[in-house]
Amino acid sequence: MQLSVFAVWSHLFAVALVASSNGLAAAREPTSLRQELEQLVRDLDADQFAVRKVAAFELEQLASRADPKGLAEEIHRMLLQPKLSFEARTRLERLARSLPEATHPNGTASVAQIEELIGQLQSECYAERLGASRRLEWLLKTPELVCPIMVRLKERLVQGELSPDARLWIEPLDQSARLAWLTGDPKDCQLSAVSDPQIAAWIDALARPASEGDQTQWSVLGTARRELLDVLARDSYVPRIVQALETKLAEPNLDPAGEKRLRELLELAPPGMVAEFWTDRQHVGTQYLVVGVPSLGPGAARPSHFDRIDDEVAHCVSGNSLLPGDYPVGVAIPHPKQENAIFHLVNLPTPRRRMAYEFHRQTDATGRLAAITRRTAEQLLEQKRHLTEAELVTLPQLDVNLASAFAAKMLTAIEDKRLPEDGPQRTAGRPSHHGMLCVFLAAEGTKSAMPMLLEAIQASRVLPPTEPAPYRLDWLAALSIALADPWLEAETWLAGLIDRTDRLIAHRDDSPELGATAAAILVQKHEQALLAFGLEPTPDRTLDIFGVPGCRFTTPEARQDVHRWWSKHETAAKLRPEARP
Repeated sequence: MQLSVFAVWSHLFAVALVASSNGLAAAREPTSLRQELEQLVRDLDADQFAVRKVAAFELEQLASRADPKGLAEEIHRMLLQPKLSFEARTRLERLARSLPEATHPNGTASVAQIEELIGQLQSECYAERLGASRRLEWLLKTPELVCPIMVRLKERLVQGELSPDARLWIEPLDQSARLAWLTGDPKDCQLSAVSDPQIAAWIDALARPASEGDQTQWSVLGTARRELLDVLARDSYVPRIVQALETKLAEPNLDPAGEKRLRELLELAPPGMVAEFWTDRQHVGTQYLVVGVPSLGPGAARPSHFDRIDDEVAHCVSGNSLLPGDYPVGVAIPHPKQENAIFHLVNLPTPRRRMAYEFHRQTDATGRLAAITRRTAEQLLEQKRHLTEAELVTLPQLDVNLASAFAAKMLTAIEDKRLPEDGPQRTAGRPSHHGMLCVFLAAEGTKSAMPMLLEAIQASRVLPPTEPAPYRLDWLAALSIALADPWLEAETWLAGLIDRTDRLIAHRDDSPELGATAAAILVQKHEQALLAFGLEPTPDRTLDIFGVPGCRFTTPEARQDVHRWWSKHETAAKLRPEARP
């Protein structure tokens, strides 16, 4: 049934009246940000629908007038309250995603408080379980609390009375705690001493045969394996575990399945490494190697063999793709035969590092590629050298935002130089080193490159075009990004270029002009016809590849037509209701 205007007005009046009576209208007494947020959160749980509605609205308004950083901190503090309602938590988490990341100080908690939070993970109230989980995740960022949380989560998991639903909450936190422990400083964690008889008992349990349907037996086996892994992660215990495993494996008539489980643990002990294979920004292959031991895989022409590695450099003795020599560790290594692929070497000198790597490998590949890109960029910028052509062509294999920012930064970090005429890559007629960086930015770049790219253009950091390499690749990169991934002031920047007559292709009489091309991008963005503004397309294959609509003005008056249209457009935009403060 359609509501009358009167009914709608009555509803809005009722909402305003209830809001006013509860102190939610504009007449509310001035309060601190914390007090205001706490009041809004209380009102989100009010019995009256109108109060909840107004609180939700004012919460959104708060984001537009409060200091973003301060609001992020206060919201973060609220989210750490275990008993926050589901409704309030949902709205606060949604709002937090639009704010800067909070840098709340590390928290503290007693053993009793940790146990209470873990107990709340079994609560019948979903909001309480969610709140306790968020609080524990936050406490895991405090190194001194990692061990107490991990130990008590493990104790809770070995209890047989845990419900399947409780395990769904506890097991992910247990994994997070183990990862925090494995990647943290061992000095921050004081665990109880482990005796040789305890180690022997766990090994005996792991070696015993287990009936398929005996859940108790499998539970004992799983606990023994977990305990042995935890002890293996303590470097000082590794020799004792290895000796105990070798002693057990020397016994006759071992159960085959039990023997396999023991050998899997023993394989974690020798110093190892990983060679990851990435292609098209995806991790598609992982080769585990024991340092100093050649490994000949199925169908491989040569064994893969690294005889030494640390956290900086690995030395390859032989490989199927990599040639013998030294290679950097932890950064992207161009594949010598495949342009759309990289290698990434990881040093795993201890079982602790090996287990930590297994956790990381199961996380989001996008985040891991970003970390590889960040380390690669930092190393190359620190070296202050020109990229090799193999490094240049593998930029598209890295995280696109970080690689874009890195490529633009390289333009200002070192001087440009011509690439050798006999090099393997021949893009756009052998551009310069910086020209190649601009080719990447034009094809793949994002707005993260723009501050440094515009600075490089202003300072003429890219060598001028030559007859064999005639393109203004720096301008093409900027125009391409403005079209494909515009930043906040992109249209204003484009409008400021309209009067420019620079040629985008040197040594060509019918070259597209910078101003006309910028105007064409603006016009097309607003779904206007190019010909209506006297813009004539100038076909060029390279510009087509970059998606840049190269154009020229057909008459001198056409340029002014675009200026007048854009001025009217800006004036109209400022008058729209959504543009008003």
